[in-house]
Formats: sequence, C-alpha cells, structure tokens
Amino acid sequence: MLGKKRKSIPKKYIVIALIVLLIIILVGFSLTLKDDRKLNPAESVIRDAVVFAEKVITYPFKYISKEVEEYNELKDTSRDNDILETSLDRIDSVETENIELRRQLDELKEELGIEHTLSDYEYLNATVVSRNVGFWYNTLTIDKGTYSGVAKDMVVINAKGLIGRVIRTTAFTSEIRLLTTSDTNNKISVHVSDGDTNLYGLINSYDYNKNLLEVEGISNTKSVNVGDYVYTSGLGGIFPSGILIGTVTEITTDSYDLAKIIKVTPSADFTDINYVSILKRKSDGE
Repeated sequence: MLGKKRKSIPKKYIVIALIVLLIIILVGFSLTLKDDRKLNPAESVIRDAVVFAEKVITYPFKYISKEVEEYNELKDTSRDNDILETSLDRIDSVETENIELRRQLDELKEELGIEHTLSDYEYLNATVVSRNVGFWYNTLTIDKGTYSGVAKDMVVINAKGLIGRVIRTTAFTSEIRLLTTSDTNNKISVHVSDGDTNLYGLINSYDYNKNLLEVEGISNTKSVNVGDYVYTSGLGGIFPSGILIGTVTEITTDSYDLAKIIKVTPSADFTDINYVSILKRKSDGE
C-alpha cells in the first residue's frame, strides 16, 4: 500500500509568505540607506515600492479602525439625542417651577421691603483709570459714563464682592465712592448670615490699619460668630440684596454692653482694584 499522500500548501499562503518576505527585505534595505545620501534610481524605486507596500498592507486596518470610530460616534450621537429628548421633556416642568419661584421671590421682597435683588440687574464691565493717592480708600474713577448708561447711585462690584457706588458721572467716566470711604454718612445696611439666621446692622466705619469694616446695630443678645458672611441687606433702596461684603473677623461689645461691634474683613482687596462691574437694572438698559 502506498504511503499517505502529503498535503500540499495552498498557493495563497505561499503568495502571502512571499509578499511578507519581500516587504521585510525591502524594509531592511531601506533602513540601511543613509538619510543624507542622494538615492540612485534603483534605490528610489525600492523606497517607493516599500511605501506603496506599507499602504497596501495597512489600508485594511485603517479602514476597519475608521469604521469602528464612526460606529462609536454614531452610538455617542444616539445617546446624546436620548439625553436631549429627556431634557426637552423636562423644560415645561422646570419653567413651571421657575414661575412659582419668581412668585415666591416677589412675595418675600414685598414682605421684607426689598426693592431689588441681584437677579434684577445686568453687568457693565469697566476699567479703573485713576485713583487719588491722597484719598486712596475714598474714591476711584472708571472708564464708563453716561454714554454707556451709567447713572448716579449705581452699584459697583468686582469678582470678589462689593466695591461701592457711583457718585458722579461724565459722558465717558464715573467716580465711585468706595465701601471703605471715611465719609461717615456712607452707612450701608447689611445682614450677617451663618447659613440659617440673618441679623441686620449698618457699616459704620473702616479701619485702614487693620483693613476691617465695622458693623454696628446688632443686639448683644443675638448670636454672631467669627467666619459668618456679611452681605448687603437690600434695605435702603440703593444696594440690592445678596452682594458679598466680607466675613466676620472680630466680635466685641459697645461701652454699654448693649450691642455688638463686629469687625469684618472685606472680601474685595481695596488696595488693588483694576476692573469692576456696574450693576444696571434691567429696565434701565432696555
């Protein structure tokens, strides 16, 4: 009986093996060429052949990778559409909630006698252009005036808190009276908050040496703690409620032991003010 017939290797595998071997040879040859030497015609043909072979071999992989990437992008788009549809479904509910919140806010403003809150304002940015060295803590001048819609008594803030208010204007400039002014008539109504309780008082003066504002008018029986935040109260008709002024640093009592004297560290740095924002009532800008 004749021995078993030996299986022959399929031709396609032989062709693939030859192509791979040729590529290896061509790649090895191309690596031996020095970059700074000019190629002769034969070497140029070989280099082009190597590049072409690389493109042929890598094309299927690049094609598959591209298809997978596009598929993933489609999945992401589909997911985003689902999220968008869910968000759209909630718009009516959120708008209803906003209407109710606005109604409650109006009731609270009427009950507390607060005319305006921060939500009633838009912001006009300005740059400080001059500051009198002799009255450093009293006033400064900005580059926006009546031409930009600025008017007397508009409130001025920066990113950290209350700065002051406009006291006079020209067409293109405005003078700002600072929160730290020595003018004793510049009392501002504030409230001290620990997150749960609001206590009301007045800014009375500013200690230039310690960089502390003094708040008076809070009964000695009321609880105030170091670290409590101090905001504008909204009372008085000029400053809207809720602008941060600073934090409580020291607590003492007056000579009669009837009221607290609260020292507040301003949140804004009054020694270095370059940019501010003027609060304009939305109705004023319309």
